[in-house]
Amino acid sequence: FSFQSSLLSTKYFGKFLFCIADAICGYIIALLRRRQRASSSSDTQQPSQTQQPLQKQQQKSKQKQQNRILKKIQELIPTPSAKLVDALWWLYNPLPINICTRGSAESLVVLLPVLITVALVNMYQKKIPLSSSQTPCFQGTLPIRLRACLTGILHGIAIHAKLYPVIYTVSIMAAFARQEQQRILTTRKSHITSQRAREGGWLHNLSDYLRIMENCFCCALSSEKNGMTGFPWKHPLRILTLAALWVERLFFTLSSVLFLILSLGTMAFLTYLSVHFYGRVALDEGLLYHFQRVDHRHNYSIYWYWIYLARGRASEALNRMTLIGTGASEGLAKTTFSPQMGFLGHIPLIPQIIILGFTSLGIAPYDMTLALFCQTFAFVAFNKVTTAQYFTWYLCLLPLCADRIQWRSKRMILSLTFLFVSIATWLLSAFTLEMLGWTSHRQVWLASVLFFIANVNL
Repeated sequence: FSFQSSLLSTKYFGKFLFCIADAICGYIIALLRRRQRASSSSDTQQPSQTQQPLQKQQQKSKQKQQNRILKKIQELIPTPSAKLVDALWWLYNPLPINICTRGSAESLVVLLPVLITVALVNMYQKKIPLSSSQTPCFQGTLPIRLRACLTGILHGIAIHAKLYPVIYTVSIMAAFARQEQQRILTTRKSHITSQRAREGGWLHNLSDYLRIMENCFCCALSSEKNGMTGFPWKHPLRILTLAALWVERLFFTLSSVLFLILSLGTMAFLTYLSVHFYGRVALDEGLLYHFQRVDHRHNYSIYWYWIYLARGRASEALNRMTLIGTGASEGLAKTTFSPQMGFLGHIPLIPQIIILGFTSLGIAPYDMTLALFCQTFAFVAFNKVTTAQYFTWYLCLLPLCADRIQWRSKRMILSLTFLFVSIATWLLSAFTLEMLGWTSHRQVWLASVLFFIANVNL
């Protein structure tokens, strides 16, 4: 009891709590990766002899030669075990270790989205390629609607702790909606096909639309019978029809509606409790602060220099002004921010909305972790404020979708090299500015632009 009381009263209690949360997060990531390996090994099937026999014979001869070379290399170089690789992704990663030990609460914030991913991974027991026409079977240990309720509560807590998980809402709703509809379709013996008016070779029936939804809106599906060649980019009416179908899926499926209601209700309830106990400050610092935050220190974003100049103009205006009260504040607002700057500041929202919509409706129903990673990565890259702890938001999701990334391809190797060079350039420029006191503001801004290009390229 004395040890617990001393631990709770110490000023390092927060660091201990964040380190424990960081360890739990790493354990969950390692556990999920083990389950992914187990499911992938159990789902591997021997290829049939009727599918492309000539090509497979040629591939087998090449694979045998490659396997011989790899075996010789593996004999010379010891490969790390799978458990060690799982631990290296997060537990031994120096960035999360530095973030949690310095007293930042990002480990707790990251833990909530990871727990949501745990609830969602149970839905996907069988992985099927995007080009496949098969429908995945969802076999979870809990009913879909019960999982939707639990995930909604966790998601509401995550949004209350940090606002950024709100970008996952549509993705999770789409995943639950697709799951429930797939469950309904598989239980029915006969598929409902309602034929509608055919317009320009387009056959409006349920099976075609489901095939489009399941293949991420972008795969080159071809149907000679119906004349389909993929997503109808050049036909606005068909796009509106698909949008109407997704609205019906999201807001008229019970599991997705339950998730949305519980997540919003949990967030509203916790926000109400915070305002009740701590007053208006809790609302301003916990929610409204994120919409107006401008921070030019330790900021990797390309907008930090604009924020720095705006703050300089604000301080200069305060020194020159002789008026007081409302007149001074109005003059300060006019000299600090202009409508043109405000408009330019909202331009980065356009690619964020496009990426968010595509990943939410095109990738999330198929692969939840990959969609969440892409959304978080794009959100951090295009954000006005990007600090080091923001990187942990998507680093916790990267190990869960690492097997879907072609790490050994030339493009990936070049992109990662470009990213590391941009990070080193930014750190060197920031060191000369903050540690050596050089006037290298423009060099830091150019390094931020280079870092932004590297992220977009990746």
